[in-house]
Amino acid sequence: MLLPFEQTVIVLEYVLVLAGLGCLVWLFFSAAGRALRARPAVLPGWPVTVSDFLFLVWLVLTLGFLGQVGLRVTVGPILRRQLQGETLELILYGSMFHFGAILAWLLAHLLQRRHRRIGGESPPASASVPGRVRDAAFTFLVVVPLIGGVSFFWENLLEAVKLPTERQELVDLFAQTKSPALLGFMVVLALAIAPVSEELVFRAGLFRFLRTRAPRWVAFGASAGLFALLHANWISFLPLFVLGITFAVAYERTGSIAVPILAHALFNLHTLLLVLSGVGR
Repeated sequence: MLLPFEQTVIVLEYVLVLAGLGCLVWLFFSAAGRALRARPAVLPGWPVTVSDFLFLVWLVLTLGFLGQVGLRVTVGPILRRQLQGETLELILYGSMFHFGAILAWLLAHLLQRRHRRIGGESPPASASVPGRVRDAAFTFLVVVPLIGGVSFFWENLLEAVKLPTERQELVDLFAQTKSPALLGFMVVLALAIAPVSEELVFRAGLFRFLRTRAPRWVAFGASAGLFALLHANWISFLPLFVLGITFAVAYERTGSIAVPILAHALFNLHTLLLVLSGVGR
């Protein structure tokens, strides 16, 4: 028998799927949707040099590595003696690359300001905060049935060819942890830190850098492919690849990185509710 929370999540899931299908129908079959898709993208090129970009990549990796080393030396021995200490240690080590990406982006912002002073383009601001929220909500609604369908197809294909279909380790950690503090940290990581860092790296960083320096399909494919590969899980690869493409389209069409960040956070919240309710296990 389903618990009230599980029933609520199932009803919410049906509502989201139907709303997402409605958004897709509107986008592809209505005159207003076709007009929206016909509008030119508003995201300009990123006037950063190749050397500056490679330095930022090096900085993200270096800050993440140094953060891991610092944790391993300072709190690693203490964590291993605690209940679920190994789990917390694993999560903290992984989060260091998220923090490294955010810190590196601060430098990227300073570099962008330097180029702006010599005539480089900067991305246009979205019309308003409500406009960004609206675009993010629309992107999220589109993603729900799209990723659900892709996941169903991909999982069955993997089973047919006898490839692994285990979930991401972090999903299992969410489902199994009994520590409120650990669960709280993972929620903050999933809903705030990871969406910001991953969108900055893969959309505002790699996608935008490649978009005016390579064919557009390379920019979309490389940023989405690396985004999916770095999650290191067979069953999530194709869904995350499609998710990365969708977020890149939203970024390109709106010119605001806040849109994919908010949509990413909503998607992670959606996944988290499914896992914690038992529906997504």
